[in-house]
Amino acid sequence: MTKSKIHKDEVDWLISVYNTSDDEELKSDSYEKLIENGLDETQIKERFEKLKSEKDDLKAFEKAWKRQAERNELERYTLFEKIKIFLFGPYELFKFFNSGLTELRDFNYKMKFRQRLILLISGTIFWILIIIGAYQYSENKRIQEIDKIDITDWENNRIKYE
Repeated sequence: MTKSKIHKDEVDWLISVYNTSDDEELKSDSYEKLIENGLDETQIKERFEKLKSEKDDLKAFEKAWKRQAERNELERYTLFEKIKIFLFGPYELFKFFNSGLTELRDFNYKMKFRQRLILLISGTIFWILIIIGAYQYSENKRIQEIDKIDITDWENNRIKYE
């Protein structure tokens, strides 16, 4: 008779069935299969305790993760961070195509998500207005310089066709 290789998860399942089941027939069947796979009573108990502690650790981690997500929900940016996002956020957005909004949404930073979105939009509008204003100012200066030029000599020296 050849032994079929059994998966670790199957052994873990058999151990949990053996230690938690109320059905005596199911309990004895799982015990027999565990014995066939080379485990004795002490190994079964040790493995069950390990599984139990891993489940407790997993539950504790999930609970801590949930608490952190609740804390993240109302976290806000500081004034310095807001100024930095307002001034440099549009540059990063258009250079690297990364707004940082997806990470905030994924980690449940609801308040920071809204703040960043508003700051990016207002910062982009600010920089567009600055660029338009600078262009209008330079254009206005150029027109003023053209108007200041005295062209009377040019008009006097011009050949008159009659």
